[in-house]
Amino acid sequence: MYLLNMATDKKIEIVEFGKKIKHYRKERKLSQAGLAALAGIEPKQVLNIEQGTSDIRLSTAMKLIWALKVAPNDVIPFSISKE
Repeated sequence: MYLLNMATDKKIEIVEFGKKIKHYRKERKLSQAGLAALAGIEPKQVLNIEQGTSDIRLSTAMKLIWALKVAPNDVIPFSISKE
């Protein structure tokens, strides 16, 4: 049986997601405003997400993932363990 093990601390998940979004944004040489435009969200949202100061809806996460053209596994912190 496989179980999905999410980090127990929600804040750690949000911070890690933000760091990964920032990494891929910079790798693609996008500004926060540029990424926001591609994702159809406000630039302030990108800032808050990257800083880990804002909880984020799944729909917003998916917009960022699609805009950055990355796999969800590349930015969403989780691991699968066999138990």
